[in-house]
Amino acid sequence: MPATVYPSDTSALALDGAQARERDVLLQLQAQLPGDFTIYHGIHWSRIEHGLTVTGRIQFLVLSPSGLVFIVLMKTGLMKVEEGRVFKQLGEQRQDVFHALAEQGALLAQKFRQQHSMSLQLEPIFYCPDFTVPELTGLTVNAERVVDARRKDQLAWLLQTIDSSVQLPFDKTRNRQIHSFLCNVLNLVPEVGALAQAAETLVTRLSHGLEQWVARLSFEPFRLRVSGTAGSGKSQLAFAELQRNHTLKARSLYVCYNRPLSSHMAQQVREAALMGAAVFNFHALCDRMLRDAGQEVDYSAPGVFGRLAEQVLATPLDKRWVFDSIVVDEGQDFDQSWLPVLQRCAHSGTRWLWLEDPIQNLYGKPAISLPGWVNLHTPMNFRNPKRVVQALLLMHQAFQFDSQLDLDVEAACPLEGLPLEFFEYDSEEGLLAQTAKAITACLRHGFTRNQIAVLSMRGHEKSRILAQASLGPHSLRHFTGRYDTHGSQIFTEGNVHAESVYRFKGQSAQAVVVTELAFDDFTESDFRKLFVAMTRAKLLLILVGQTDTLARLRGAIHY
Repeated sequence: MPATVYPSDTSALALDGAQARERDVLLQLQAQLPGDFTIYHGIHWSRIEHGLTVTGRIQFLVLSPSGLVFIVLMKTGLMKVEEGRVFKQLGEQRQDVFHALAEQGALLAQKFRQQHSMSLQLEPIFYCPDFTVPELTGLTVNAERVVDARRKDQLAWLLQTIDSSVQLPFDKTRNRQIHSFLCNVLNLVPEVGALAQAAETLVTRLSHGLEQWVARLSFEPFRLRVSGTAGSGKSQLAFAELQRNHTLKARSLYVCYNRPLSSHMAQQVREAALMGAAVFNFHALCDRMLRDAGQEVDYSAPGVFGRLAEQVLATPLDKRWVFDSIVVDEGQDFDQSWLPVLQRCAHSGTRWLWLEDPIQNLYGKPAISLPGWVNLHTPMNFRNPKRVVQALLLMHQAFQFDSQLDLDVEAACPLEGLPLEFFEYDSEEGLLAQTAKAITACLRHGFTRNQIAVLSMRGHEKSRILAQASLGPHSLRHFTGRYDTHGSQIFTEGNVHAESVYRFKGQSAQAVVVTELAFDDFTESDFRKLFVAMTRAKLLLILVGQTDTLARLRGAIHY
């Protein structure tokens, strides 16, 4: 049985340079050390913060069954030996590697003593697989603790030899305390749940950048059009505007196209107790204004939704429908004829934020004309891991569309993410079975059911998946078509959320299963819809598709 590793997922590491070398040594130690050894490393998610390893200088800590803690400092490439000291040139700095070992060891021992009132038995190991130390005598550390190029394959053997030679009695409670201490001091997140929370915190912090840019802008009248790719922070910017107006005791209106998105934003507004903020999707806004004016809307009449804007413009409105700030979300889905309705809700000093992503235009709407507005464009995607963004760029490159669709998106999330996974089917029964297997795969990765979203590429009327109460052992949480008194959606009792891509716009999940992928010809419209679906995934993306379709997509992204 191999050694235990924290963080535990080493198979998905996709690193380069020095981190790739560390990964190789980690896998070597894991394979060569027995199961009662535990290895702690800072490789897997070290790219979260500025590309630095979480430990600073130490690459690995190894806890032996006897309670010894080996501090393994690994240095690759050439070094210099001067008077028993080994130096590594790091840019313009020169590092004394033995001093680094002693410094880090002393810090760990001090912290452990402060927390547990007992000593930590440490053994420093210097590992330099590319360099031969010319003379081991006279070194400032025990020469037996130096593993150079001549003994580079003996690192695991040395750790076991040292452990067997010490006379430390086995103490299960003490080893448990050491394990807890090492996980905490290295800020390791071996579980997907903890990792998901860390990623959520990081991505939220990064994507606040858009909010900070806008907060620094000052012009009159304030009419700002933000064209931002998926995951650029538009939703956070919208919510920040509502919070700002709450603080200033100003009245704000949030309007989007998608009813589920407006319900999601309304819930956030209620939870934050933002007084003076009204949240609607556009048609619900028209309905409420007409009802407030004493007019009933006959939804049984043909084309009623197309005439709502005209009815509002022909109806006198109360001044309560005038706001100090208007936020338009999903602006790419709006009609030009709707703009006058929104303008009736503004006064001369109203602040305007128009948020849109042209790539997510699923309904083929022409761009809204907003002459005289200030424009801000951001291609930075903070939400999705690099693997997802890279896959989208490769798809766009592989498939040629008549309109020469411009995909302007840059991966700004420092997480690589988990590898994309693919489940193929050739029949309706296979579709259901493979989607169920995809959900099971998410659970095996460690995601909980409430962190998973199953998204159908078909609408509710045509989807086989969204017609199911369950898939295998997984019950599905569906929208019932009804709303509560607060306007929130009412769902069935299932535990895995299932929705169409259209209705899930503006939302996201840690693990996303995109299903019912079946294209006769992969068109620009198909790509736009798949773009929306794939950019909902924060850590794991699984594609469930018809065999031929999946083969084309996998070929495009080289999987």
